[in-house]
Amino acid sequence: MTPEPPRDRARFWTDPDLDGLECLHATYVEHRFATHAHEEFVIGVIQSGAQGVRYRGGNLVMPERTTCVMNPQEPHTGHAAMEQGWSYRVVYPHPRVLAAVASDLAGRLVDAPFFPDLVHHDPVVTRRLLALHAALDSGCSTPLARQGLLASALAALITRHGAPRAAVRRFAPHRHGVDRARQLLHACPERAVSLEELAAVAGLSPWHFARSFTAQVGMPPHVYQLGRRIGLAKRLLAAGEPIAQVAAVAGFADQSHLTNRFKSVVGITPGAFRQKSKNLQDRDPHPEAESP
Repeated sequence: MTPEPPRDRARFWTDPDLDGLECLHATYVEHRFATHAHEEFVIGVIQSGAQGVRYRGGNLVMPERTTCVMNPQEPHTGHAAMEQGWSYRVVYPHPRVLAAVASDLAGRLVDAPFFPDLVHHDPVVTRRLLALHAALDSGCSTPLARQGLLASALAALITRHGAPRAAVRRFAPHRHGVDRARQLLHACPERAVSLEELAAVAGLSPWHFARSFTAQVGMPPHVYQLGRRIGLAKRLLAAGEPIAQVAAVAGFADQSHLTNRFKSVVGITPGAFRQKSKNLQDRDPHPEAESP
């Protein structure tokens, strides 16, 4: 019998015992992630194939049997780097989780670490992350076991590859104006705000503002706004709101617009995300596989 060719499939779930930790097990062949960023860390293991990304201004490849780490708010894309695509397991821990582990390791309060490198050829960390994911995915592990495995994996990652986050950033021209505009997009992502309005908030001309925002934030204003809208949609979907209503509230033209944009960033459909997010309320220990 001819083996079935690889195809796009993804399973997303959350773990209520780990503060709603988001988890993803997926294979992507055709899917291409649009430019986006996460509020959380992205920590994954490439199990087979290879993923290509546009990251920090360069084109990089994340090969098989490597651990890959992206810091919060760092723009990136994602696509298959080879014909067979790639399969990976990913967790998305909040920065406060890594800050807590880093503080325990340091014996004092410290910020969440910064990871200067994207790809890590480290069998120790990879094994710990796969053990964590096996427990998250087993349906029979105890909360204590999952909490311990998460702490162990993050401690190894931070100790072996983390760096202290710089306390003071290099001053950028117009930084405060761009920050004001960014805060507006963050607070009201659903608003149909214009470039002229954002530029006025920043105290710059529209063209100068667009260039300054992209240089400081790492992505254009409309891409940043899309990320905030997706974040709002995720919160509403996790609360069980109807998808059409989520689309309207989060600033999308309609449900189809939300679905297309959501999958391009998250990798699964809003319906799949909404169903799996019920774990937070239903405490379902082993969600069933579903293809978006």
